Amino acid sequence: MDLASRYKGVVGFVFGNENPDSSEDSYVERLLDRISNGVLAEDRRIAIAELQSIVPESRAGQLAFGAMGFPVLMGVLKEERDDVEMVRGALETLVSALTPIDHVKGPTNEVQPALMNTDLLSRESESISLLLSLLSEEDFYVRYYTLQILTALLTNSPNRLQEAILSIPRGITRLMDMLMDREVIRNEALLLLTYLTREAEEIQKIVVFEGAFEKIFSIMEEEGGSEGGVVVQDCLELLNNLLRSNASNQVLLRETMGFDPLISILKLRGSSYSFTQQK
Repeated sequence: MDLASRYKGVVGFVFGNENPDSSEDSYVERLLDRISNGVLAEDRRIAIAELQSIVPESRAGQLAFGAMGFPVLMGVLKEERDDVEMVRGALETLVSALTPIDHVKGPTNEVQPALMNTDLLSRESESISLLLSLLSEEDFYVRYYTLQILTALLTNSPNRLQEAILSIPRGITRLMDMLMDREVIRNEALLLLTYLTREAEEIQKIVVFEGAFEKIFSIMEEEGGSEGGVVVQDCLELLNNLLRSNASNQVLLRETMGFDPLISILKLRGSSYSFTQQK
Protein backbone atom coordinates (compact mmCIF):
# COMPACT_ATOMS: atom_id res chain seq x y z
CA MET A 1 0.00 0.00 0.00
CA ASP A 2 1.42 3.39 -0.99
CA LEU A 3 1.72 6.43 1.25
CA ALA A 4 -1.43 8.20 0.07
CA SER A 5 -3.63 5.09 0.25
CA ARG A 6 -2.43 4.33 3.76
CA TYR A 7 -3.25 7.88 4.86
CA LYS A 8 -6.75 7.76 3.42
CA GLY A 9 -7.35 4.57 5.39
CA VAL A 10 -6.31 6.30 8.61
CA VAL A 11 -8.54 9.28 7.80
CA GLY A 12 -11.51 6.99 7.21
CA PHE A 13 -10.92 5.16 10.48
CA VAL A 14 -10.65 8.32 12.57
CA PHE A 15 -13.37 10.40 10.92
CA GLY A 16 -15.71 7.64 9.78
CA ASN A 17 -15.43 8.64 6.14
CA GLU A 18 -13.21 6.86 3.68
CA ASN A 19 -13.70 9.49 0.99
CA PRO A 20 -13.71 12.90 2.69
CA ASP A 21 -14.94 15.47 0.19
CA SER A 22 -14.59 19.22 0.60
CA SER A 23 -13.57 22.32 -1.29
CA GLU A 24 -10.13 22.07 0.33
CA ASP A 25 -9.77 18.52 -0.95
CA SER A 26 -10.52 19.44 -4.53
CA TYR A 27 -8.41 22.62 -4.48
CA VAL A 28 -5.42 20.86 -2.90
CA GLU A 29 -5.80 18.00 -5.37
CA ARG A 30 -5.76 20.42 -8.33
CA LEU A 31 -2.62 22.11 -7.00
CA LEU A 32 -0.89 18.78 -6.48
CA ASP A 33 -1.80 17.75 -10.01
CA ARG A 34 -0.22 20.96 -11.34
CA ILE A 35 2.92 20.24 -9.32
CA SER A 36 3.10 16.66 -10.58
CA ASN A 37 2.11 17.14 -14.19
CA GLY A 38 2.76 20.79 -14.98
CA VAL A 39 4.89 21.33 -18.08
CA LEU A 40 6.28 24.73 -17.14
CA ALA A 41 8.54 24.97 -14.10
CA GLU A 42 7.13 28.41 -13.26
CA ASP A 43 3.58 27.07 -13.14
CA ARG A 44 4.70 24.30 -10.78
CA ARG A 45 6.42 26.85 -8.53
CA ILE A 46 3.24 28.95 -8.42
CA ALA A 47 1.20 25.87 -7.48
CA ILE A 48 3.60 25.12 -4.61
CA ALA A 49 3.35 28.74 -3.44
CA GLU A 50 -0.46 28.49 -3.43
CA LEU A 51 -0.25 25.22 -1.52
CA GLN A 52 2.00 26.94 1.04
CA SER A 53 -0.73 29.49 1.73
CA ILE A 54 -3.42 26.85 2.33
CA VAL A 55 -1.76 24.20 4.48
CA PRO A 56 -0.81 26.39 7.49
CA GLU A 57 -4.27 27.97 7.77
CA SER A 58 -6.76 25.13 8.18
CA ARG A 59 -6.94 21.62 9.55
CA ALA A 60 -8.96 20.66 6.47
CA GLY A 61 -6.09 21.87 4.29
CA GLN A 62 -3.56 19.88 6.34
CA LEU A 63 -5.77 16.81 6.16
CA ALA A 64 -6.29 17.10 2.41
CA PHE A 65 -2.57 17.60 1.89
CA GLY A 66 -1.66 14.60 4.03
CA ALA A 67 -4.00 12.34 2.09
CA MET A 68 -2.40 13.17 -1.24
CA GLY A 69 0.58 15.46 -0.93
CA PHE A 70 3.51 13.60 0.60
CA PRO A 71 4.36 11.48 -2.47
CA VAL A 72 4.12 14.55 -4.71
CA LEU A 73 6.41 16.78 -2.66
CA MET A 74 8.84 13.97 -1.92
CA GLY A 75 9.03 13.55 -5.67
CA VAL A 76 9.92 17.24 -5.98
CA LEU A 77 12.68 16.85 -3.37
CA LYS A 78 14.06 13.84 -5.22
CA GLU A 79 13.74 14.96 -8.83
CA GLU A 80 14.09 18.76 -8.71
CA ARG A 81 17.19 19.24 -6.57
CA ASP A 82 18.62 21.82 -8.99
CA ASP A 83 15.53 24.04 -8.66
CA VAL A 84 16.25 25.65 -5.28
CA GLU A 85 13.07 27.73 -5.25
CA MET A 86 10.89 24.68 -5.84
CA VAL A 87 12.73 22.62 -3.20
CA ARG A 88 12.43 25.45 -0.67
CA GLY A 89 8.70 25.71 -1.32
CA ALA A 90 8.19 21.96 -0.96
CA LEU A 91 10.10 21.88 2.34
CA GLU A 92 8.27 24.89 3.78
CA THR A 93 4.96 23.27 2.88
CA LEU A 94 6.03 20.08 4.64
CA VAL A 95 6.93 22.10 7.77
CA SER A 96 3.41 23.58 7.73
CA ALA A 97 1.83 20.16 7.23
CA LEU A 98 3.59 18.89 10.37
CA THR A 99 2.88 21.93 12.58
CA PRO A 100 -0.34 21.88 14.66
CA ILE A 101 -2.60 24.86 14.07
CA ASP A 102 -3.21 26.38 17.49
CA HIS A 103 -5.21 29.43 16.44
CA VAL A 104 -8.02 27.35 14.91
CA LYS A 105 -10.48 26.40 17.64
CA GLY A 106 -12.04 22.98 17.65
CA PRO A 107 -13.23 20.21 20.00
CA THR A 108 -10.59 19.25 22.55
CA ASN A 109 -10.77 15.62 21.43
CA GLU A 110 -10.43 16.45 17.74
CA VAL A 111 -7.56 14.69 16.00
CA GLN A 112 -4.79 17.04 14.86
CA PRO A 113 -4.10 16.40 11.16
CA ALA A 114 -0.54 17.67 11.70
CA LEU A 115 0.11 14.85 14.17
CA MET A 116 -1.40 12.32 11.79
CA ASN A 117 0.85 13.71 9.07
CA THR A 118 3.87 13.37 11.34
CA ASP A 119 2.99 9.78 12.15
CA LEU A 120 2.56 8.92 8.49
CA LEU A 121 5.75 10.52 7.21
CA SER A 122 7.85 9.02 10.02
CA ARG A 123 6.92 5.53 8.80
CA GLU A 124 8.75 6.04 5.50
CA SER A 125 12.47 5.30 5.95
CA GLU A 126 13.14 6.31 2.35
CA SER A 127 11.68 9.74 3.06
CA ILE A 128 13.91 10.13 6.13
CA SER A 129 16.95 9.18 4.06
CA LEU A 130 15.96 11.73 1.41
CA LEU A 131 15.56 14.46 4.03
CA LEU A 132 18.95 13.71 5.57
CA SER A 133 20.57 13.96 2.16
CA LEU A 134 19.25 17.52 1.84
CA LEU A 135 21.46 18.61 4.75
CA SER A 136 24.41 18.56 2.36
CA GLU A 137 22.79 21.16 0.08
CA GLU A 138 24.42 24.60 -0.07
CA ASP A 139 21.21 26.62 0.29
CA PHE A 140 20.67 27.87 3.84
CA TYR A 141 16.87 27.59 3.79
CA VAL A 142 16.94 24.05 2.42
CA ARG A 143 19.04 22.95 5.40
CA TYR A 144 16.99 25.03 7.85
CA TYR A 145 13.58 23.71 6.77
CA THR A 146 14.93 20.15 6.62
CA LEU A 147 16.07 20.36 10.26
CA GLN A 148 12.66 21.72 11.27
CA ILE A 149 10.93 18.78 9.57
CA LEU A 150 13.20 16.23 11.24
CA THR A 151 12.68 17.90 14.63
CA ALA A 152 8.89 17.76 14.18
CA LEU A 153 9.12 14.06 13.35
CA LEU A 154 11.39 13.38 16.33
CA THR A 155 9.14 15.32 18.70
CA ASN A 156 6.13 13.15 17.93
CA SER A 157 7.63 9.83 16.80
CA PRO A 158 11.04 9.60 18.51
CA ASN A 159 11.51 5.82 18.54
CA ARG A 160 10.62 5.43 14.89
CA LEU A 161 12.94 8.25 13.86
CA GLN A 162 15.78 6.99 16.01
CA GLU A 163 15.55 3.60 14.32
CA ALA A 164 15.35 5.13 10.86
CA ILE A 165 18.35 7.44 11.38
CA LEU A 166 20.43 4.58 12.78
CA SER A 167 19.73 2.55 9.65
CA ILE A 168 20.93 5.29 7.27
CA PRO A 169 24.68 5.37 6.50
CA ARG A 170 26.25 8.58 7.82
CA GLY A 171 22.84 9.77 9.03
CA ILE A 172 24.07 10.91 12.43
CA THR A 173 27.28 12.29 10.88
CA ARG A 174 25.21 14.65 8.73
CA LEU A 175 23.32 15.87 11.77
CA MET A 176 26.53 16.43 13.72
CA ASP A 177 27.98 18.46 10.85
CA MET A 178 25.15 20.96 11.37
CA LEU A 179 26.64 21.93 14.75
CA MET A 180 29.44 23.65 12.83
CA ASP A 181 27.03 25.50 10.53
CA ARG A 182 25.72 29.07 10.80
CA GLU A 183 24.23 30.06 14.16
CA VAL A 184 20.56 29.55 13.25
CA ILE A 185 21.26 26.14 11.72
CA ARG A 186 23.47 25.20 14.68
CA ASN A 187 20.72 26.06 17.16
CA GLU A 188 18.15 23.98 15.26
CA ALA A 189 20.62 21.08 15.19
CA LEU A 190 21.11 21.33 18.96
CA LEU A 191 17.38 20.93 19.54
CA LEU A 192 17.16 18.05 17.10
CA LEU A 193 20.10 16.19 18.67
CA THR A 194 18.59 16.68 22.12
CA TYR A 195 15.40 14.93 21.00
CA LEU A 196 17.41 12.28 19.16
CA THR A 197 19.60 11.29 22.13
CA ARG A 198 16.89 10.90 24.76
CA GLU A 199 16.87 7.32 26.05
CA ALA A 200 18.82 6.08 23.02
CA GLU A 201 22.11 4.65 24.29
CA GLU A 202 23.43 3.48 20.92
CA ILE A 203 22.81 6.90 19.36
CA GLN A 204 24.41 8.58 22.39
CA LYS A 205 27.60 6.58 21.81
CA ILE A 206 27.70 7.38 18.08
CA VAL A 207 27.12 11.08 18.70
CA VAL A 208 30.03 11.15 21.16
CA PHE A 209 32.21 9.20 18.70
CA GLU A 210 31.43 11.93 16.15
CA GLY A 211 33.02 14.54 18.42
CA ALA A 212 30.01 15.76 20.38
CA PHE A 213 31.93 16.66 23.55
CA GLU A 214 34.38 18.93 21.71
CA LYS A 215 31.60 20.59 19.72
CA ILE A 216 29.33 21.14 22.73
CA PHE A 217 32.04 22.70 24.90
CA SER A 218 33.20 24.85 21.98
CA ILE A 219 29.66 26.20 21.49
CA MET A 220 29.25 26.90 25.21
CA GLU A 221 32.53 28.81 25.23
CA GLU A 222 31.44 30.86 22.20
CA GLU A 223 28.14 31.65 23.94
CA GLY A 224 29.80 32.94 27.10
CA GLY A 225 29.76 29.92 29.41
CA SER A 226 27.99 30.72 32.67
CA GLU A 227 27.02 34.10 31.21
CA GLY A 228 25.35 32.43 28.27
CA GLY A 229 21.65 32.10 27.59
CA VAL A 230 19.33 29.53 26.13
CA VAL A 231 21.93 28.07 23.74
CA VAL A 232 24.20 27.16 26.67
CA GLN A 233 21.18 25.65 28.39
CA ASP A 234 20.43 23.55 25.28
CA CYS A 235 24.07 22.41 25.19
CA LEU A 236 23.88 21.31 28.82
CA GLU A 237 20.64 19.42 28.19
CA LEU A 238 22.27 17.57 25.28
CA LEU A 239 25.35 16.87 27.41
CA ASN A 240 23.10 15.51 30.15
CA ASN A 241 21.47 13.12 27.64
CA LEU A 242 24.90 11.87 26.55
CA LEU A 243 26.21 11.24 30.08
CA ARG A 244 23.29 10.25 32.27
CA SER A 245 23.10 6.44 32.64
CA ASN A 246 25.77 5.99 29.93
CA ALA A 247 28.88 4.69 31.69
CA SER A 248 31.02 4.41 28.54
CA ASN A 249 30.43 8.06 27.62
CA GLN A 250 31.23 9.11 31.19
CA VAL A 251 34.55 7.24 31.02
CA LEU A 252 35.31 8.73 27.59
CA LEU A 253 34.73 12.28 28.84
CA ARG A 254 36.97 11.69 31.86
CA GLU A 255 39.79 10.16 29.78
CA THR A 256 39.73 12.64 26.90
CA MET A 257 38.66 16.12 27.94
CA GLY A 258 38.45 15.67 31.70
CA PHE A 259 36.04 17.64 33.84
CA ASP A 260 37.73 21.05 33.63
CA PRO A 261 35.57 22.31 30.72
CA LEU A 262 32.43 21.41 32.65
CA ILE A 263 33.69 22.89 35.93
CA SER A 264 34.50 26.14 34.12
CA ILE A 265 30.79 26.57 33.38
CA LEU A 266 30.21 26.79 37.14
CA LYS A 267 32.73 29.58 37.65
CA LEU A 268 30.78 32.73 38.44
CA ARG A 269 32.14 36.13 37.50
CA GLY A 270 32.17 39.17 39.76
CA SER A 271 31.20 39.66 43.37
CA SER A 272 27.60 40.66 42.62
CA TYR A 273 26.60 37.81 40.32
CA SER A 274 22.99 37.99 39.27
CA PHE A 275 21.16 34.63 39.30
CA THR A 276 18.38 34.43 36.77
CA GLN A 277 16.08 31.42 36.87
CA GLN A 278 17.79 30.05 33.75
CA LYS A 279 21.28 30.38 35.26
